[in-house]
Amino acid sequence: MKKFFKVAIFSLLLILPMTVFAKGEEIVTLGKDLTLNQRDEILKEMNASEDAKIIEVTNAEEYEYLGDVLTSKEIGNKAISSAIVKYTGKGINVELSPNIVVVSENSYRNAMTTAGIENAYVYVTAPGKVSGTAALTGILKSYEEVSGEKIPEDVKKVANEEVVVQNNVAKDIGDEKTNDVINVVKSEMAEKMPQSKEEVRAIIDSVDSEYNIGLSENSKEGLTTLFNNMKNADVDWKKVANKVGEYSKKANEFLNSPEGEKAVKDTKNFIEKFIDFIVSLFK
Repeated sequence: MKKFFKVAIFSLLLILPMTVFAKGEEIVTLGKDLTLNQRDEILKEMNASEDAKIIEVTNAEEYEYLGDVLTSKEIGNKAISSAIVKYTGKGINVELSPNIVVVSENSYRNAMTTAGIENAYVYVTAPGKVSGTAALTGILKSYEEVSGEKIPEDVKKVANEEVVVQNNVAKDIGDEKTNDVINVVKSEMAEKMPQSKEEVRAIIDSVDSEYNIGLSENSKEGLTTLFNNMKNADVDWKKVANKVGEYSKKANEFLNSPEGEKAVKDTKNFIEKFIDFIVSLFK
């Protein structure tokens, strides 16, 4: 079990910044197909400030990034899910209204990490029950607006794909376990730099076997395709690997210390202690 937490440390390091939101920025992303009344209600629900910048997301943009991994029935013909993004300086925090019924908090968080976003509070909502795919496109657009940097198109596409794959795998093993798998595989990718799809699949199989996950063949194939696409996208794996190396020594020292040993054994208090430790690395 301790070895799992060592690997999990690497996954947490993937949220280290590539570029951050400017402090105080607040951007609202609205689905373009909302009615005027729906827009007003959503802005009120978000408690958006009068200074918040508003950008729109179209259904065509959803198809651009999700057309290869979702059917037209799944994407639909309207963009209505919306989000507010605020800079906090406290990592990534995602909240969903009850109307977002497909995409999970973990899925948004992981996709944002893949795209290089960090230090943002995100609230996602819609006027009725929807999947939430339009909101992710808006979140990525908001990042570009605030940072002034263009996210490479292949990175946008793979971030959207990650949301779909994560939710599919979650049907197999549950959201929390899927989140763990995604992050552990990311850390393994950063460390091992696989060169082929076969090597990516070997990582998936190894994680599944080592931690007794119980992935189905469909889930393994979905994850292999996702991470192979991620490998071929313009994700800065070198920077990720450098950050892993920079902090892994301290992390391993913590887990091998009496406090770390006790924290791992004491599952109830582990998360709180571990978060305190990670925070201390950045002081």
